Amino acid sequence: MTEDMQKKLEPVIREFTTGDYYPEVFRAKEEFFDRAGVVHEDDAEFEQRMNLFMDWYLFDRDLPGVDLPPIRYFIRQKQSGFTPEDKAVFEDLSNSIHSLFMVSRFTFFGKHKNLVIQDLFSKKKYVVINPLKKVAFSTGDIFEGRIFPHEGKWHFTQGFCFHPVEMRSFILGEIKKIRFQEKSRHLKLILHLAQMKLKHQRFSHIDVKHIYVFNSKF
Repeated sequence: MTEDMQKKLEPVIREFTTGDYYPEVFRAKEEFFDRAGVVHEDDAEFEQRMNLFMDWYLFDRDLPGVDLPPIRYFIRQKQSGFTPEDKAVFEDLSNSIHSLFMVSRFTFFGKHKNLVIQDLFSKKKYVVINPLKKVAFSTGDIFEGRIFPHEGKWHFTQGFCFHPVEMRSFILGEIKKIRFQEKSRHLKLILHLAQMKLKHQRFSHIDVKHIYVFNSKF
């Protein structure tokens, strides 16, 4: 996400994580981390998991009594005061795609190295402009992430969860079972896999094949 777009998002974060909404954030955290695995500050992926939570809270989770996620409710409340630029930016942010992706290849536009990724549920491919430099991608990686369109290009938000390459066949097999089902089933699998990844980090001495399995004893 570019710095300009992050600045546009800051008022949304501020409005829906403080004041009267603070208890709602607390409830949302319990809901999210109960499904994706509870993280601690000393966990290697703590920052990434918090980013994934905030993205889910802002872009996907409906506010009680409103039936809209914060980003869309913010648009409804504030759109009369939007500039044309604001309107375009918030419309783009509200059309984000949260999924499991696989890195297909790298490509170059001018001096910029870009990423071609495939949404493993829809099978659609996207060229993501200027991937975040602090995140290292390799061809064949499978990861949870979120992308959004802006000015005809696709961008990442901040949160990622990378899965072990050894478990690619298992993950693809589970996706195949539900890819034509409703989005709620997709999310359930995404969060369950995130929980498995967290267990894999904590029980690194255990063969990953015993972690990435439903009804694991670990």
